[in-house]
Amino acid sequence: MALKKVKGKVRFPKRELNTWLKKNSEWDESTWEILITDLTEQGFSDWTSTQEGKDSIGLYIETNRK
Repeated sequence: MALKKVKGKVRFPKRELNTWLKKNSEWDESTWEILITDLTEQGFSDWTSTQEGKDSIGLYIETNRK
């Protein structure tokens, strides 16, 4: 039985961000905008359309970069 997605609840893009971090140890404003666009296109607009969501993404990549 497949799990139903709760409407309005989209998982945090942890897997996608971890993959992105493997390729990007540093970034600038244009790289950030590309990341946000890519995540939006992958269906994470719940996270990319608000400042709070973008802040969460930024905090995740800052905390997990190597």
